[in-house]
Amino acid sequence: MKTNTSKNATLFVILMLLTTLALTGCGSKGVSADKQEAAATKSTQSTADKVPSDAAVKDGLTKLLKTARQLRKAAIAGDEAKVKEYGPKLEENWSKIEDGIKPKYPEIYEKIEKSLNPIVAGTKASSFDKDAISKLNDQLIQDLYDLAQKLIPADQVKNGATQLIGLTSELKKAIDAGDQAKIKEMGPKLEEIWSTFEDGVKPRNADLYEEIEKSLNPEVAGSQKSPIDKETLTKLNDDLAQSLKKLVQSLK
Repeated sequence: MKTNTSKNATLFVILMLLTTLALTGCGSKGVSADKQEAAATKSTQSTADKVPSDAAVKDGLTKLLKTARQLRKAAIAGDEAKVKEYGPKLEENWSKIEDGIKPKYPEIYEKIEKSLNPIVAGTKASSFDKDAISKLNDQLIQDLYDLAQKLIPADQVKNGATQLIGLTSELKKAIDAGDQAKIKEMGPKLEEIWSTFEDGVKPRNADLYEEIEKSLNPEVAGSQKSPIDKETLTKLNDDLAQSLKKLVQSLK
C-alpha cells in the first residue's frame, strides 16, 4: 500500500508540474503577443509624430526661403564664409519639413531635392563655384515659391491683405494725430501680418510683392524712430494701402 501511495503521489506531482508548465507557456505567449502589438502601435505613433503639421510646414518653408535668399545675396557678393554658413542651414530647415511635403507634392519635392542637395554639397566643397551655386539657388527659390503657392491659398492671401488694409487705416489715424506711442506699437504689426502670407504673394504677382515690400519695410522702420517723420510715414502708409488694395483686386 505504501508503494502504491508513493507512486500515486509521484504521478500527481508530475501532472501538476506539466500543467503548470503548460499554463506558464500560454501566459508567456500571451504576454509576448501583447508586447509585440504594443511595440507596433508605438512604432506607428512614432512615425506619425515625425510628420510635421501643415502649420509647421508653412513656417519651415518661410525659414527655408529666407535662408535661400540670404544665400543668394552672399553668393552674389562672393562672401564664401556666409555661403558656407547658409548651405547647411538649408539642409537643416528642409529636413524638418520634407516628410510633410513628399506624400502630398511628390513632383515639387523631387524638384527641390534636385536643386538643394547639390547646393549643400557645393557650399561644403573646398573650392567655391559662385556661378553654379547661384544658378542652383535661383532654381531652388523658384521651386520653393511654387510650393508656397500650393500651401498658401489665394483666400489666405486675400484675407491677410484685407487685414493689413485695416491696420494701415488705423495707422493713418495715429499718424495724423501724431500719436508716437500708438505708431510705435502698430508699426511692427504690419510686418507680423505680412509674414503670414507674403510667400503666397510673390509667385502670384511678383511686381505687387516688390511694390508692397518697398513701402512696408521703410514704414516699419520709420514707425520706430523718435520723433517720427510724419510726412514720410503718411506717404509710405498711403502707398502701402494702395498696393494692398490692388493685390486684393487681383485675386478676385
